[in-house]
Amino acid sequence: MQPAGSRIGPRRRQEIQLMLIHAGSMRLRLDGGPPRQVAAGEICLLLPGHTEEIRFDGDVDTHETLVRGRMEQATDQMRAWLEALRPNRTLSSALTYLAREAVTTEQTRLTADGALVDALATALLWRFIAEFRNLPAALPASIETARLFIHDHLDRPVTLTDIARAASVTPAHLVRMFRSHMDTTPVQYLWDRRISLGVELLTSTGLTVGSIATRCGFKTSFHFSRKVKESTGLSPTDLRTSTSRT
Repeated sequence: MQPAGSRIGPRRRQEIQLMLIHAGSMRLRLDGGPPRQVAAGEICLLLPGHTEEIRFDGDVDTHETLVRGRMEQATDQMRAWLEALRPNRTLSSALTYLAREAVTTEQTRLTADGALVDALATALLWRFIAEFRNLPAALPASIETARLFIHDHLDRPVTLTDIARAASVTPAHLVRMFRSHMDTTPVQYLWDRRISLGVELLTSTGLTVGSIATRCGFKTSFHFSRKVKESTGLSPTDLRTSTSRT
């Protein structure tokens, strides 16, 4: 989590990094060029060898997931593809899933000596490239609007009707679209995002379990704890202990 109004850089990047913005936003300036806005619900690619400066949202904290590593085995063709890409795009369900699995795998120490995390991170990077090279496969505008509404309302009571109204479609139509394009439902996507944010806050902040549950839209800490254990196999307390040992 980045506090409201904080900044990073200017600095010279040494590793490749993917940043998934769940809430808040940031302005990214590369090599002294014009700033680029990266909003909630987007993923940003940062490549080694470039100078970056990041300013985070001045009004709210920015919540992000980071996946980073070295490009030791990258081919020249892959490096050229990466340099040719715009640095940010809207998050797809596949990118969100791969990033969540990579982070959860690391936090729960199911890493297989690092091989599993490396495989997930590599798959995330190739998926990022593939989606840019296949732009017609982008999600419909109604789904993207619904997803952004969900990301902005994780801490508040939200119904399917609320999400559909924000996307300017009927609830039934929105469910059909989510099932067709994302293999999930709007409400399930909402709870998946809440759990993902909860895991991130558990492992990156000192907030109490009750406070995190409230921030993630859970009415009780018991419900939150149960969902975290279903997702990670660990209770919130055990998850924090595992992360601190790692």
